[in-house]
Amino acid sequence: MLKVYHSNSLNILRDILVEMIAREPLSDPFCAEQILVQSPGMAQWLKLEVAQRLSIAANIDFPLPASFLWRTFSQLLTDVPERSAYSKESMSWVLMGILPEYIEQPEFQALSSYMQGEDSSFKYYQLCAKIADLFDQYLVYRPDWIAQWEKGENAPADEQQLWQPILWRAIVENTQQRQLPHWHRANMFDAFIEGIGNAGKQALPQRVFVFGISALPENYLQALVALGKRCEIHLMVANPCRQYWSDIVDKRYLGKLLRRADSADQSKIDELKLFQQGNPLLASMGKLGRDYLHLLNQLELPEVQLFSDDDHSVLLSAVQSDILSLYNRRSELSSQLDKQLESQHGEPTEAVHPRLGVALNDQTISFHSCHSAMREVEVLQDQLLTMLDSSDTLQPRDIIVMMPDVSFYSPFIEAVFGQAGHEKYLPFSISDRNAQQESPLIANFLSVLSLSQGRYAGSQVIELLSLPAIQRRLELDENSFSLVRQWIISSGIKWGLDSQDRKALDLPQFDQNSWQFGLDRMFTGFALGDIEQTWQEIAPFPEIEGLDAAYLGQLDHFIEILMRCKQQFQESVGIDQWITFFQQLLKDLYDPNDTELAALEVIYSTLEKLQSTLSEVHYEQEIDAQIILDYLQQGLSVERSGQRFLSGQINFCTLMPMRAIPFEVVCLLGMNDSDYPRSVPAMGFDLMVEHARKGDRSRRDDDRYLFLEALLSAQSKLYISYVGRSLADNSTRAPSVLVSELREYLQQGYFLESQSEATDSENPILVIEQQGKALLEHFTVEHMMSAYHSANFVEGSPQQSYAQQWLAIADIEVGQQLSPHFLQPLEPPIIEELTLDQLCSFYKQPIRYFFKHCLQVNFTTQEALARDEEPFSLTGLESFIVRDKLLDRALRDQQPQQYATFLQSVGLLPLGVAGDKHIAKNLHDATELSDKIAPLIKGQLRRLSFDIPISDISLQGWIEPLFDAGVVKFSAGNSSGKHYISTWIEHLAACAAGCQHKTYFRAVNEQFHFTPLSAQAAQDHLTDLVAIYQQGLQMPLSWLPDPGWQLFCADDQEKAIQKIDKSYNLFDDPYLQRVFPRWQGIAKGLLAINEQIFEPLKAHLCIDTQEAS
Repeated sequence: MLKVYHSNSLNILRDILVEMIAREPLSDPFCAEQILVQSPGMAQWLKLEVAQRLSIAANIDFPLPASFLWRTFSQLLTDVPERSAYSKESMSWVLMGILPEYIEQPEFQALSSYMQGEDSSFKYYQLCAKIADLFDQYLVYRPDWIAQWEKGENAPADEQQLWQPILWRAIVENTQQRQLPHWHRANMFDAFIEGIGNAGKQALPQRVFVFGISALPENYLQALVALGKRCEIHLMVANPCRQYWSDIVDKRYLGKLLRRADSADQSKIDELKLFQQGNPLLASMGKLGRDYLHLLNQLELPEVQLFSDDDHSVLLSAVQSDILSLYNRRSELSSQLDKQLESQHGEPTEAVHPRLGVALNDQTISFHSCHSAMREVEVLQDQLLTMLDSSDTLQPRDIIVMMPDVSFYSPFIEAVFGQAGHEKYLPFSISDRNAQQESPLIANFLSVLSLSQGRYAGSQVIELLSLPAIQRRLELDENSFSLVRQWIISSGIKWGLDSQDRKALDLPQFDQNSWQFGLDRMFTGFALGDIEQTWQEIAPFPEIEGLDAAYLGQLDHFIEILMRCKQQFQESVGIDQWITFFQQLLKDLYDPNDTELAALEVIYSTLEKLQSTLSEVHYEQEIDAQIILDYLQQGLSVERSGQRFLSGQINFCTLMPMRAIPFEVVCLLGMNDSDYPRSVPAMGFDLMVEHARKGDRSRRDDDRYLFLEALLSAQSKLYISYVGRSLADNSTRAPSVLVSELREYLQQGYFLESQSEATDSENPILVIEQQGKALLEHFTVEHMMSAYHSANFVEGSPQQSYAQQWLAIADIEVGQQLSPHFLQPLEPPIIEELTLDQLCSFYKQPIRYFFKHCLQVNFTTQEALARDEEPFSLTGLESFIVRDKLLDRALRDQQPQQYATFLQSVGLLPLGVAGDKHIAKNLHDATELSDKIAPLIKGQLRRLSFDIPISDISLQGWIEPLFDAGVVKFSAGNSSGKHYISTWIEHLAACAAGCQHKTYFRAVNEQFHFTPLSAQAAQDHLTDLVAIYQQGLQMPLSWLPDPGWQLFCADDQEKAIQKIDKSYNLFDDPYLQRVFPRWQGIAKGLLAINEQIFEPLKAHLCIDTQEAS
């Protein structure tokens, strides 16, 4: 007996199933119940539900339909293997062996043209995989074609596709030569139906439940019907509509058919007009279920209707009830207009259901427009916290979050939900990720493999070394890894193993900035120490000494492993040699802990599976490295390491594994126009495209039905999120067409109760449009681009955020309201002594000084990033370092030209002419600056100590370097405001101490000096500067020397301010960023004290137009 149960609720079907199991237990207690499900997620849900209602869920199997039927086939038929010889993977390797023999035949012209000029076995492998995938579809959805091909017929293949039946017969012949059973999913059903009649009861299951599966292929249904003649089969179908809806079609699709129809063929047009639209959501999104129900109706099986009642109390249940009852809820007035239009064109009209009013506090459906995926997840966290806060019964396990691609969203989910503080932490799990995403070791292994086809960039190797399993194998800890990382960056390693590796990429052959170059520098530096001259054209890297050399040896060992991989991956060897190589590679690379052992087992099992398949198909040819790498990449990407469905937490997954399962809150992320529904272009030689049938699967139709099932599975709340604004220019972006269709239906069928239904208006259509627009605006939340926007912290707002970490920078007004103590000045410190260095350091960057010396807070800069390109130019800092070293040697008469040659061997300079130009320019600047400094530093070098009383503070320090001409300061860079103010302070201290000399400053772009002034005048100016210094110890001083000097010297203040605004904090100073992130915040205070600081300086400043004598 096979009976079909129709219901719109899985909860009702679940109750029926539990009741049957409880009332009618199987006669054999050792026989397991068979409940066929469509996903592991549904199996887990059903298992928990049965256990909750029966207090136990034991001796129940939850197989997938394909595995259940194959197991049943093997029990009833003889010689059926555990795994079909016609699996997709087996057919791929069979085709790899036989396709080259056939491709020159005339019938294979299409494939021959595709492969023309290609000797790569990898392209053959890709083609064979595509053909095997196609044949695998035919086995399920076109078994009649397979049967005809095996009889020697070629239908429906035309002349261009005759190679398909020929190739299939070649696969069959190859299988027979290997003496394997000729059983596959296309030819087993007839034999299975015959075998059922002769099978004993022990060979058949006593009872089978087919629970909630959205769609089954036609031959699967026929097999279940045949099996139902010998045992009980209960086919429980999740049917979204109680009415007959197999004849409804999408209005857009119907219009397309009418446009294509020949205007002369009136009978065809009349036939098309007989189709009904019904509910537009069901018509547009329900093709998969409609085709499935059509197949069920053709079987004429006994049916039981178990539909729930309509519920229009809230918007979500009203939409679900419209679908259940096949309503097309549109306003009477708009329908009257449609009737007028339809009567003019002679088209039929449909039944009308009036629009419904929706309460203002109804939040059962909401749309959320964000600027990025990251903001989607941040907003989701806030919204979930709001839901849980407002409901005493809602639990994290009642919430499901689904998205098209969970791997894309996983980093954002981990960053937002995983790093949340305890006060807003929500338990969560990410399901449906593949082994590569779940296991860092597998991801690292695949990166090692892909590196063989890459550039061996420094950042890539550093990332590989960061894996704990590799660090344990190399005996590195966190500190030693940081040390090795710094060596790699500082020694000039950029990319490429050596010059030969670069030559293999058809690039110029040179060693500079390669791994061999960097390692040679490290070993030479360890042996020779800190010497600034080359040895055998190698510039020593002097930072490695003592026991640290052990880490250098481990780094060299790791690079040797990568070089060995590179050599191996240039060869083609048999599968046994590949297995041996990978086993040794895994042993050399990783020292796994207990968790990582499971990841290694996944890799080993993938390799063993390939070895078993090749042995089964008798494939003994050598395998190209590119093929084996692609196989591992694909195999480990689809391998599922863990599911973690329904573990009592908020579950994040794709739409497939938890489809149709009821949850209180269903959240859909990533509902973007370009991302969902997904579209996979059909292969050009797919015969199913040209000869389509009902029940054929397509990714786009499946995604449409998944969205419909998500809409129907939400019990209390449907949350839909999408990227509705561009990050680049804030322009609007359309959501998924499915979201647009839902919004359009809501706009047409519902209105807010605060706005009465339009009846007597002079322009009712306009009123209806306005009401629909108001409804959508009410249920749509436009979120701000940044999480720290002040609008996110308005109490009672739909955008309200729980992210306390952003309160301090949300907005200056919000910051004043919520953290007033942060802006209070500190108590004035008691200062008895002040050094000259402290005063100069303060005026160079007063905000940094406040954090470091007053708050004892240091913001460490980010670790240096490894640049993966050889230098093409020098940064400003790099040029300064080069000039400074050259200048130092020029002033000491140590032949700067010789040191310039040494610098070219360090790897800092660009290669060739570009590097020569850089070193020539810096050498010229350093030599020229040295010539300007040299006349000033003649005579005896002296230093003068001082102790000057300044307003109860003792200013102490040394005046140096003091020569006969005066104090001489210089910089290998360009002069700036901090050079003026620091030189001025030192000049004042010298004059106050009784040193009546000039103070000189020399830079690349400018030379100036300060004229002497009396000790008293100098002391008065120092008193003013110390007073400002004391202000800066109580709170961050609103002043910076460089923009201050630019404004002081500017003739046009407005232009200067605009220029400063554009260049403000270009280098992302972390101290500035935390106090004055924008120029406007510091501008007012700077203008207030700028003249007080710089006006006295200007009075004694002389710009030198020629070298001082």
